[in-house]
Amino acid sequence: MSAIEQLVRLHRWRLEEERRKMAELQRLAERLADQIKTLDESVEREAAATKEHQTLELSRAFAAFADLARLRREKLVRSQADVILRIDQARESVLEIYRELEKYEQAHKTREERKQAEVRRRDRIREDEIGMDQHRRRR
Repeated sequence: MSAIEQLVRLHRWRLEEERRKMAELQRLAERLADQIKTLDESVEREAAATKEHQTLELSRAFAAFADLARLRREKLVRSQADVILRIDQARESVLEIYRELEKYEQAHKTREERKQAEVRRRDRIREDEIGMDQHRRRR
């Protein structure tokens, strides 16, 4: 295996690894969004229950719950923003690796085309020599 073929293989592997990493980050972002949605729904349910059974004790408990839920939501939103930033970085990395892979694949293709052209040139030269020998023998 030539060096350029090894580079192509290495970059294909790196590209797949980065794509897997990006997909994993995207799944994490989706899970965080789901957790935020679930938390918001939970707060809404508790608020509705508190309004329905208006008692001082329940109101205080809901206030404490709402404060904790707000803090949890802020943490989830920060985590989600961090994951989105990491997804963007992974996307840039995928694009960079893809561009490099394309360069190496093009170089490999060009090298193979040159080899094929050289083989065809040698075949033509050999065929021309055979033809010239046959022409000389007929004379």
